[in-house]
Amino acid sequence: MNCVPLRAIGLGVAVAFAGVLGAGCGPADLSALAPGESAEVFNGRDLSGWEVLADGYFDAAGKVYAADGAMVLEAGKDLTGIRWTGRMPRDNFCISLRARRVEGEDFFCGITFPVRKGYVSLILGGWGGTVVGLSNVDGMAAVENNTTRIIKFKLKRWYDVDVAVGRGHIRVYLDGKEIVDQAIDGHQFDVWPQMEPPRPLGFATWQTKGQIRDICVERTGV
Repeated sequence: MNCVPLRAIGLGVAVAFAGVLGAGCGPADLSALAPGESAEVFNGRDLSGWEVLADGYFDAAGKVYAADGAMVLEAGKDLTGIRWTGRMPRDNFCISLRARRVEGEDFFCGITFPVRKGYVSLILGGWGGTVVGLSNVDGMAAVENNTTRIIKFKLKRWYDVDVAVGRGHIRVYLDGKEIVDQAIDGHQFDVWPQMEPPRPLGFATWQTKGQIRDICVERTGV
């Protein structure tokens, strides 16, 4: 399974899926998507279908809002976050988005998502700004497991991000290049307590202002 070609044919312009952001209908059950169907889960205008996190670890969060087609997460002390309020598939899906760091020096896009019966977070630019990886794999954080990568992100530059879960792997692509290929079978996936509130699908930043746009979930074949 490879999400990269989907971007080339316009994954950001999703296949219509009734009720995703329909007035009065609430967010869609994305687990009901058929293979090949996709849904754009952020409309670029407001936060319909999303819940801004404001309690617990997020009680000193920065403001979250929509502007210029992007979801804006202002820098908090420490975490700022938001979660999708609908249901998500737990296997055989792809998340596609664009993200950038606007201000700050830590992770500008932490994505929490399901992996079968558990959850995991992809951290982009953590631990001082350059660490990329999955947290947690077999109890080890993104900075200390075999998914760890060191990448220097340019301020205010948009990056294409694709996360694919299926066929026994979690694969992550940055600007079309595979940077993570983690086997699922035989491994344990979980999240830090701080990253539990963004489940089942959510985004967070750490003392950093980030922007996210063109968020799409596609159901892929087995």
